[in-house]
Amino acid sequence: MRVLRFLLRNLPLKIGAVLLAVILYVAMVALQTTQQWPGTIAIEIVNQPPTASLVDPQSIPPVGDIRYIAAPDVPVSQSSFRAIADLTNIKPSETSSSLVRVQLVADDPRIQIIDYQPQQISVQLEPIVQKQVSVLVDYGAVPSGLQPGAPTLSASTVYVSGAASIVAKVAYAQAPVRIDASGLDVNTDVDLVARDASGAIVNDVTFDPRTVHVQIQVGSQIRTETVPVDPVTTGSPAAGYYINSIDVNPAVVAVSGQADALAGLDGKAGTKPISIAGATGDVSKTVSLDLPSGVTTDVASVTVVVHLQSPPSTRSVSVGVVPVGALSDRIYTLSTPNVTVTLGGATAALNAFDTSTLTATASVGSLGVGTHTVTLTIIVPPGIKVVTITPAQITVTVVAPSPPPSPSPSATAAP
Repeated sequence: MRVLRFLLRNLPLKIGAVLLAVILYVAMVALQTTQQWPGTIAIEIVNQPPTASLVDPQSIPPVGDIRYIAAPDVPVSQSSFRAIADLTNIKPSETSSSLVRVQLVADDPRIQIIDYQPQQISVQLEPIVQKQVSVLVDYGAVPSGLQPGAPTLSASTVYVSGAASIVAKVAYAQAPVRIDASGLDVNTDVDLVARDASGAIVNDVTFDPRTVHVQIQVGSQIRTETVPVDPVTTGSPAAGYYINSIDVNPAVVAVSGQADALAGLDGKAGTKPISIAGATGDVSKTVSLDLPSGVTTDVASVTVVVHLQSPPSTRSVSVGVVPVGALSDRIYTLSTPNVTVTLGGATAALNAFDTSTLTATASVGSLGVGTHTVTLTIIVPPGIKVVTITPAQITVTVVAPSPPPSPSPSATAAP
């Protein structure tokens, strides 16, 4: 009875307290509804290996569509979030990209993140390489009546470094200068610009040194410029091939002429046309330059090598199994007459290969009577490789036939 009286004591007050707690909990949950942040957060790359470079970091998308839960009195701004992509376990590669998880964190524990996009990104992390390139001066538009002389550079070659695939594109370092209409000589430090063989800018590389000092005497005489050689190709290679790269020797030449004539070069010296029509391999030609009237050069010809490549692929075919070395007094039984072979190589090489000539050989000459497991062998031409053989081994059963029974004496007796 004492317990019952204790439980019933101040019962209305206790019931009111419980109801108040329920109301406060419901209000708190109702106030902390799911919200969406309207802005975006740039992804911060962390733990990038010092010997690797991120290719095209500008293409990494920001984090958006952020959904979270927070009370109305909790301030939320762009600085409330931080998006991180950790490259600790990413291995640099020149051929493949990697998927990296994006982690979005809130700096206020009262903000609970529910969802965001993207939650993973693809990055291309390549090893950093370095090579030496020539420095070429670009005069730009020269005012009428002025003639720049031969430039004097503090360094004729510099080192360019960056991601392997990007550095491979750099053909030379351009030193752009401006010829003033007043005709003043050029005597200044110039920031270098990376250019490929076609003259296009190559970004995301660094030079050592970053600048060169350029001195140019400006006058109205015939001038000489150093310009890159622009190989001109015609036609298309055989099906399955594409141009991988072009080597030119020499890569740059000195040309001379009046300002108007040199302006017709558009900053490069083109070659006579080089046909690659139907080619299935590298094309090497020695050709002369195709210069406009009024422009001369001491270089009689240049050597151009057009490197062609066919993308790799695979192909699976059914191949018959042939026993090799079989003895005439044995019977050989194979567990399967055919196997599936996956071949790999350049697409063009696979297209040209007649797979009907393929056989899988099983060496049985040394096998005794009984059951044996034999590894198959397949010979393919150069440029093609055997990726898999299914199955790679077969079972060979060897049997020695029983000799015929000898005739009985009664059967051979004379009548």
